[in-house]
Amino acid sequence: MSRDEYIQRFDKLEGMMAQLINTVGNMMEEQTSIKNDISSIKKEQTSMREGQTSMKNYISSIKEENGIRHKEVMDQLALVKADQDVLWDKSIQNEREIGIVKKLYNL
Repeated sequence: MSRDEYIQRFDKLEGMMAQLINTVGNMMEEQTSIKNDISSIKKEQTSMREGQTSMKNYISSIKEENGIRHKEVMDQLALVKADQDVLWDKSIQNEREIGIVKKLYNL
């Protein structure tokens, strides 16, 4: 093999090495970019989880508040029903007494 052939082979090897180094460099840049993207996604997930926790707590507090209000409304309805029963009984009693008075005075 002549000196020129060795030089050509060496140049070819050198070109292949440069191409390989360039390819590896590009891959490392892409890998760094992917790592940054993954890190960003993890931060977003953490933020979303915190938001979900906040929403769950808010919904829980609303449910608790609604339960309290429901009990208050039901208690008030029970009182209204008791008042209605008393008024109904009094109305019936008054109607009877009016009937008796009408019979007594022939009205």
